[in-house]
Amino acid sequence: MKNSVKALLLLLVILFGVIFGYSAYKLYSIMHEYKVSERRYDGVADSVTSTAAPGVTTAPFAAPGQEIAAEQVERSPIDVDFDALLEQCPDIVGWIYCENTVINYPMVRGQDNDYYLHRFIDGSYNGGGTLFMDFKCNRDFSDPNSIVYGHHMNDGSMFASLKKYQTDPEYYSKHPTFYLNTPGQNYRVDVFAGFVCDADSDTYTIGFPDDNSFRNWLGRMVAQSDFSTDVQVGAEDRIITLSTCSYEWYDARYVVLGKLVPIA
Repeated sequence: MKNSVKALLLLLVILFGVIFGYSAYKLYSIMHEYKVSERRYDGVADSVTSTAAPGVTTAPFAAPGQEIAAEQVERSPIDVDFDALLEQCPDIVGWIYCENTVINYPMVRGQDNDYYLHRFIDGSYNGGGTLFMDFKCNRDFSDPNSIVYGHHMNDGSMFASLKKYQTDPEYYSKHPTFYLNTPGQNYRVDVFAGFVCDADSDTYTIGFPDDNSFRNWLGRMVAQSDFSTDVQVGAEDRIITLSTCSYEWYDARYVVLGKLVPIA
């Protein structure tokens, strides 16, 4: 009987040892994958982006004796070498940046919404994937609502920080804007709403039959928001919706919506 108990105890020790070893290996693998992904994106950012020069001033023509105040031209805080970036990946559609956060990433649009879920911009495997535009959207962000997806990574990378608009009452006041650089135009993104929704909700509507439908949709988006803003949106505006996984229920998503304001 004693030998049977010892054998059982030994078996349990071995079993728990195997489980612990496997769990430690999986944790190491995940953390290593996060680090590799971070280094790869940092490398891309270092090679194709730089801090932009301060906004330039322009003075309209003035007749002799007249003084006209110079106008400050708003610029994106970063410059992006899209020629170099497009050589690496022709699916590139833009670069998104939010000051004092980890969000500083290229964005792509593939032939579907699956390819870049776990791929780097060069097509190689990457657990964090790449931020990608819905394949049904126009590449130039000309739709009324352009949708960009990103993983909610446990290390806080990709779009994980979007959830802070829900959990931190002061986060919006600290981060009211993003910046979107594209090959054709740069934008300031004025955030006006953020909330949890279903993956198949009308939040993901891209086009609208008329201006009134679009205005009604905008009203519904603002009404659901976890925070209030002074940003005014109307049928003449173009919107970007940033989407990531949330875990309140199955297929929940957290979205942050912003108005695209053209800048230099």
